[in-house]
Amino acid sequence: MTEPTTPERTRPRTHADPAPREGSPAREGRPGDAHARTDAPTDAGRPMAPPSEQAIPLVNRAAESEGVLARPARRLETERLADLFAAVSMDGDLRLSVERHPDYFALYDLEHDPEEQHVRAFEKDGEVEGVAAFLARDALLGGERVRTAYMSDLRFSDALRGGKVLGKVFAPEMRLAREATGAELFYTVVFDGNGAAQKALVKRDPRWPDKPLYRPLRRFDITSVLLAHPPLPRLRRPYRVTRARAEDMDEVLAFLQRDQRGRPFGYVLDEGRFERRLRDWPRFGAESFYLARDGQGRLAGVTATWDAFDVKRYRVRAYRGAMKRIRRAWDLAAPLLGGTKLPAPGELLRYAYLTHLCVPSEDPAVLAALLDAAYADLRGTGLCFLMLYLEREDPLRAALRGYLTSAMPATFYVVCAPDSRFAEVDLGAGRPGFEMALA
Repeated sequence: MTEPTTPERTRPRTHADPAPREGSPAREGRPGDAHARTDAPTDAGRPMAPPSEQAIPLVNRAAESEGVLARPARRLETERLADLFAAVSMDGDLRLSVERHPDYFALYDLEHDPEEQHVRAFEKDGEVEGVAAFLARDALLGGERVRTAYMSDLRFSDALRGGKVLGKVFAPEMRLAREATGAELFYTVVFDGNGAAQKALVKRDPRWPDKPLYRPLRRFDITSVLLAHPPLPRLRRPYRVTRARAEDMDEVLAFLQRDQRGRPFGYVLDEGRFERRLRDWPRFGAESFYLARDGQGRLAGVTATWDAFDVKRYRVRAYRGAMKRIRRAWDLAAPLLGGTKLPAPGELLRYAYLTHLCVPSEDPAVLAALLDAAYADLRGTGLCFLMLYLEREDPLRAALRGYLTSAMPATFYVVCAPDSRFAEVDLGAGRPGFEMALA
């Protein structure tokens, strides 16, 4: 996601390498996976980039007049990239920084092979002062299979801010990303409160006529459900919720894939991607899924919870506005209700995502049943929030009644060249195929 950009002066602390999930085998290498190349030369114990990455001549000198060179990011730079990423905070009532130590690329590797990762470093005076990523995959658009790329993790330090760098490099970077990944169409998320990003990325500027076109597709809220009070009592539960087992995964995959076919940017899950998630996502598996069934035993809704601590973490920088009041009230009530106090500034905020959310009927009672079950299981585990994607006029919002929530407004944009065939195409209704946990 393209996030608010408030630099922090203090270098974030790194955390110890997370242990693998208990009972999980060590991750086996896939062809071309730099993590699997145990015979590759290393620097400080880190694998070097694969030969294909080293050989790509993708240097962008469009901002050379500003003293900036854009080039492929190298895996040997993982610590610098993670430091830079954490130094730029997400602003809002809850100000957070995102930490990706010890391996900046680990989040990308969960979902994308190295050849699908076009990660860029922006260098000034020999130092990496900016980073951006283009992550390629096939997506479903109106029944058509299209090569797309998610534009993610744009971060600039003070050294690159306030100038013309982005305006000069943006169009050439898109062209290089298309050449490197084969992507025809791009998509991204920008926080609505990030005025700097809105101006630099979304707003048209006559100085840069070839600047990529941003088309808003969906406006949504990154919604956080505070794991605070005891589970809600429900007078009537029309759906029965159970935890999934390994033998349920074929049914779950078929259910999810049917839904994705009707979504813009729908995922192609049934060609190995779903199995890869079950295998590679840490702290995740069949048991992470919740299944809601109707009175006839038919699957009505699915979701899964995921704690992404091993690949990214949120550190609290400050509480402001409504969140400051919520924290004060909650910390007084937490001991009485058996909840977890919110972390102090400087501490990590533990949370989980509600992933793979699928309710084809749009019946909020289905989501309410799933949410109630997940909430009951996660409350008291040390986690503070459960995060999910909800659109502004989403019929599923009714499922959150009775819960304490906060929201960060954002917009899902389709991004393409002004002369692209997608510049004016109607991409259809429905929630996009967008797994917020991977953003």
